[in-house]
Amino acid sequence: MTIAIILGTRPEIIKMAPVIRECQRRCLDFSIIHTGQHYSYHMDRIMKQLITG
Repeated sequence: MTIAIILGTRPEIIKMAPVIRECQRRCLDFSIIHTGQHYSYHMDRIMKQLITG
């Protein structure tokens, strides 16, 4: 089973960061789905930093 984490806005990224980090820590199978809502280069960089640690 894969956990789907759906994000669209910057506040959602900030709120879900601890959940994503915990999934990484527990080596859970998860996917991040970014809807592109309110897309900005800055937000894209935050997402990449969050994913890579």
